[in-house]
Amino acid sequence: MAGFVGAVRHHGAVPNAERLVLSLTGPDSHTIELAPGQGNLVIGPSTGDGGRPDAIVDPRDRIDWSVFDHFTGPVGHPWPRYFTYRGDDTGFLEWARTRRIERFDWAPMTAAAVDAGQAKISVFTIRLGTAPVEVAVPRSPDGRHEFAVAGDLSLLSAITSKTSSDPGSGSVAFSPTIRPGLAGEPLRLPDFPALAAATNVSVSCASLRQAFDCAGLAQFAGARSVSLSGRLVNLEALALLGNLESLRLSDSPDLSSFPALEEFPNLHQFMAWNEEEEAGKRLRSELRGLTKSSGRTWEHSGVSQLRAPAWFVTEYGLPFSEWPAKTGRFATKTYRAAALGIKNAKSVAETAEVVRDFVRAFNTRPGIDTIEREDLGEAVALLVDGEPFGVTEELALSWFDEERDY
Repeated sequence: MAGFVGAVRHHGAVPNAERLVLSLTGPDSHTIELAPGQGNLVIGPSTGDGGRPDAIVDPRDRIDWSVFDHFTGPVGHPWPRYFTYRGDDTGFLEWARTRRIERFDWAPMTAAAVDAGQAKISVFTIRLGTAPVEVAVPRSPDGRHEFAVAGDLSLLSAITSKTSSDPGSGSVAFSPTIRPGLAGEPLRLPDFPALAAATNVSVSCASLRQAFDCAGLAQFAGARSVSLSGRLVNLEALALLGNLESLRLSDSPDLSSFPALEEFPNLHQFMAWNEEEEAGKRLRSELRGLTKSSGRTWEHSGVSQLRAPAWFVTEYGLPFSEWPAKTGRFATKTYRAAALGIKNAKSVAETAEVVRDFVRAFNTRPGIDTIEREDLGEAVALLVDGEPFGVTEELALSWFDEERDY
């Protein structure tokens, strides 16, 4: 952090800006510089793509987590409040049995088997890579804790902890890895018996990728609150969750399979936004109708931001949404032109040429970094999804690989 001015501390209160010396992997092994008001700490290897952790640590290194026992925030709470750790030292879970942590985001690099049953972590997130992870799940007797998983869910084995007998499972949240494009079987959650007692369940997907099959939520029979985003199918299965009191839906291009609201007798909070307009208008009407006919009281409920089906393709669901504004506009304009070209194509050969032209347009375009260029593969998959000549995603991506020079 260029221009940093501040004292060096080995322990004690952490002011708004400070340079800290930490004995993470050995005596005084790391000196870190904090931005004003920083309450989080990122630990892990240098990513090589411009991202830099606060403390660079090899994934294989053992960490002395107890060094953080000596630091507090400006108002006396333990510091840091949030951790992001990419690596394979699991000692933080033993440490967290006595030290409360608001959020811990963990990305293991190799296979792991851990027990989080007694960890005092309010929100514990595991980001799965390519190796399997077995976790004895954290318990939440007060219902206020959340266990979240992102990545390929087939790599997760969730078991009941042998070190904790507390009942309850609080909240679970899933952000599964899903295929680009609209073709193929919908994604269904694996069975997680150790998580079945969860009362709050959320699943975050994308609007223009593989659909999520809501039938897999039946394993959470006691769920009182469900939040879903992205492309959803088998929405009628939600009516089987008889204890459901709160339901949130967002960013869904097709809600045609969603049942009537009257099939949710205990529902008193319903929110839907960024939804396709036909089903959205129906749900808005039902929401008002139930209020008038049965006197049902709704809390924080409504249906808003209804969209035409085309909006999800042309305005929202493209993989350029997080690009910088200037390059994002260029990418979106180029994509729309390519989509029109594919719509007018008369053969596989013409489709191939449109795709190749689209890829070549970015080869010499300045201001696009490597990670953003990888998003173009997803855009290619979307371009050929549903085209009439049977072009598969694999074939289109082979054209992508042949033309790109990055």
